[in-house]
Amino acid sequence: MSQPSSDDIIKLAQQRIATREERVDQERAVRDLPWRYAFWGLLGVLLAGLLFWPSLPLQWKLYAAVHGVCAQIHNVNIGGLQLPICARNTGIYSSFLLSSVVLLAFGRKRAARLPPWPITAVLVVFVIILGLDGFNSMALDAGMPTLYQPHNEIRTITGVGLGISIAVMITLILNMSLRRDADHELPVIKNWLELGGLVLLNLLVVAAMYGNLTFMYWPIAIIAWLGITGTLYCVNILVSALLMGYENRVVRLGQLVKPATIAIVLTGIELGLLATARFYLEGQGMLG
Repeated sequence: MSQPSSDDIIKLAQQRIATREERVDQERAVRDLPWRYAFWGLLGVLLAGLLFWPSLPLQWKLYAAVHGVCAQIHNVNIGGLQLPICARNTGIYSSFLLSSVVLLAFGRKRAARLPPWPITAVLVVFVIILGLDGFNSMALDAGMPTLYQPHNEIRTITGVGLGISIAVMITLILNMSLRRDADHELPVIKNWLELGGLVLLNLLVVAAMYGNLTFMYWPIAIIAWLGITGTLYCVNILVSALLMGYENRVVRLGQLVKPATIAIVLTGIELGLLATARFYLEGQGMLG
């Protein structure tokens, strides 16, 4: 009987490792089952409260939920209704959410490499431009000289650039920190065509905002609101997962159900405490 070759030994070892990992994943799935129930239960309760809490309009509930994390000045009206977050944050967080969804559609759920350096440089410029416009707008609010007259349109457009940059950054951080199968050869954005597509998509949202298309109020309001709360939620998932030892262990998103459930609680507490504090300070005349 011939001796097994080195390739046969390597293949057998790989099969045994794969079998062991599959068994561990199955055992973890059984242990995580109560967390799955908790995740969907919490999500259902929060959604039901947001939609069906009596005597309060949905528009106000969206506004109140993020009152502690958004200045909510320089807001935009669409069809006579005010968006729940300010013009700049609407650009940032609607762009973050839409760009993240598009990147997933592009197949970047395992991407762990920066875009080519010219595209990365453009993303950095997006961040710098928003910072400059932010300081210029703050100078106007403080009664100081400005480089140019701020406008909500500029606030939103510069916010779009930052939102794309945040989507790239969060995709990279989550994949590099948590994924066991992160693809370090796959860039989050491959080429100018993909970046241009992201910019164009988000500029269409800006056009709908300032074109005062009434039927677009709720889609834009909900996307921006989910974007700002989703950013905080992603941070809480990352922190919870790292503290619980998930670093470089995740292959499927379902494996994150435990930190994802804890992150729902943390996000709700943080938003609630910050909003309550701001409403209180406003009630005491300590904030305008």
